[in-house]
Amino acid sequence: MQLSELFLTLAGLATAGIILWNRSTGQPDWEALPTLLEYLRLPPECVTDDDENARCYACGSDKVLFHPLTGTGDYRLRHTCLSCGKALFRSSAIL
Repeated sequence: MQLSELFLTLAGLATAGIILWNRSTGQPDWEALPTLLEYLRLPPECVTDDDENARCYACGSDKVLFHPLTGTGDYRLRHTCLSCGKALFRSSAIL
């Protein structure tokens, strides 16, 4: 094996390790996140006038973003606080 092939192999392994580590620490498991109804049972003061949203229990912000878990086309949505970055709850996009 040449030095360049060895370098590319090591770079690929390092990249795969970083991706797996980021997924385990940066993105909570979608199924482990509560649904909106489950989320609102824990801190009932997070209820808003919007039936599809809630306030962040960590910082109280009502600015909550929702985005696909893995990218465009993914029906699994993760709702995250815009102010503190906390993942709050999950929902599904209507297909």
